[in-house]
Amino acid sequence: MKQRTIKEGFSFEGIGLHSGMLCKARVKPAAEETGITLNNTPATAENVTKTSRNTTVAGIAVAEHFLAAAFGLGIDNLAVEVKGGEFPAMDGSSLPFVQALQNAGIVEQAAEKNFIKVKFPIIVTDEDKSLKAALFNGLRLHFMVDFPGIGEQKFIFEDAFAAQIAPARTVGYLKEHEALKEQGLALGASLENALVIGESGYLNQPRFADEIVRHKILDLIGDLALLGRPLQAEIWANQTGHRHNIELVRRILENDRA
Repeated sequence: MKQRTIKEGFSFEGIGLHSGMLCKARVKPAAEETGITLNNTPATAENVTKTSRNTTVAGIAVAEHFLAAAFGLGIDNLAVEVKGGEFPAMDGSSLPFVQALQNAGIVEQAAEKNFIKVKFPIIVTDEDKSLKAALFNGLRLHFMVDFPGIGEQKFIFEDAFAAQIAPARTVGYLKEHEALKEQGLALGASLENALVIGESGYLNQPRFADEIVRHKILDLIGDLALLGRPLQAEIWANQTGHRHNIELVRRILENDRA
């Protein structure tokens, strides 16, 4: 299986989910074996600087939604320039990035993909939260969440990222919004770029009945992109977030190097 990049570059801009400021990004093709770079810094776990409410890579916030789009489409090499310190939120999902990458033309390169293969179980636990990766010939993700006021949602993902996962938007509680703004977060969040939960349920229409768990899988895929290489593994996730995802990525890398 060959590595991939895009045929033509493209740009996009929009409000940052957390900063509330105008952010811009330019995406360009990149040579094989260079991976994905953000402002000339490799988009890898060693360059993660924050995992609270998003994954910040090399000082660029909310990188996970764009990285999920690239990883989900099997794109290995891209050079991305971001202005504003954050990826534009767009509609809160990966779908706009998927569509832009597809429109740019996905092309194969000469080099073969270099898969990381999980050969024995790797486990991350944190009280009632857990992640487990195990041997699998492909990539299969199981995720379970239990959101107050919504209930339990489960989903198993193996393929069809663009249709099944990419449209799922980030989610938040209305009652948390003011507290987040005081922390300098969610300043750009709105009903246009997030699935919002109020006291009696959703304030806007879900795209899927189980949109929350699908977005959690989207986040996990975006964080797995920080391996810097495609992955072959089966992963079970229970109530986990970015911090747990990045810890799993780091352990997978440690075991691969060993």
